[in-house]
Amino acid sequence: MTGMLESVGLATQDQDVYRTLLLHPDWGIRDIQQDLSLPEDKVRGALDRLARLSLLRPSADADHFITANPEVELKPLLERMEAELDEQRARLTRDRATVAALAAEYTSLRIQAGSQGVERLEGLDGVRVRLQELAQSATSEVRAFMPGGALSPGALEAARPLDEDTLTRGVRMQTVYLDSVRNDHATVEYAAWFTARGGQARTVPSLPMRLILCDRSVAVVPVNPDASREGAFVIQLSSVVAALNQLFDLVWERAAPLGDVPAPDCEGPSERDLALLKMLEDGLTDEGVARKLGVSIRTVRRLMADLLKRLNAQSRFQAGVEAVRLGWL
Repeated sequence: MTGMLESVGLATQDQDVYRTLLLHPDWGIRDIQQDLSLPEDKVRGALDRLARLSLLRPSADADHFITANPEVELKPLLERMEAELDEQRARLTRDRATVAALAAEYTSLRIQAGSQGVERLEGLDGVRVRLQELAQSATSEVRAFMPGGALSPGALEAARPLDEDTLTRGVRMQTVYLDSVRNDHATVEYAAWFTARGGQARTVPSLPMRLILCDRSVAVVPVNPDASREGAFVIQLSSVVAALNQLFDLVWERAAPLGDVPAPDCEGPSERDLALLKMLEDGLTDEGVARKLGVSIRTVRRLMADLLKRLNAQSRFQAGVEAVRLGWL
């Protein structure tokens, strides 16, 4: 019976003591110690546990013990345990049926909510839960635009187990960050971990919005690109999803791998120059440009000053004129 009675509270050591007394009913504590090479406190502890289960009774001689039949003494205890297991199995069966019913209702409501191909998610928590569901159900690829600059260490750590699970399942992952994350040690370190496991990470000067694409069949976009707390749309309209995937392809092709340092182009405009000029053309304020690039307003003003110097312009308007004359726009 060695190793088979842990469920009733008897360790292997206790069973060894019991078997020793079966073989040598006239032995006392000292004899058991010597035979099993156990300290006295261990032997006494084993004897106490055996006595509590009525497998041992003291003899008239206080130094010796009488062994009892385990089948007789333990049968009621084992029957109670078996009844408890049967009840637990019955509860588990009922719980599984309840979960299945709730899952069916959940799926039905999701289908109704997205019956027109667009599902509205309310609040950050609702978006996080749905994104986790989509990532876990993805079978071929997950692609993402991540504007907003560097992620916090907490956000990166929260993303790690989900990304690891997705990559381990053989799902291709491509993520585009802003160039500004190259200055953030935590994000660069995370990207190194991500690429070492098969993911791909690149950067560009600016991104149009946050975007998640799964299996080229589902897209998640924010309700308001400037206020993520307002929720998101889950889009399954094939034409819209296809267009968003084409947008991702265009951005991905001109993005630089996060492990590389983009080489400066002394002859023509850099991607960042073009992004700045486009934002000027769109009439964005310094605050808006900073938000788009994921940098501080101070950095935006420095970048603008450098751009004006390169274009030999005295104002932002003149910079736009010079950029057109040089064929940059």
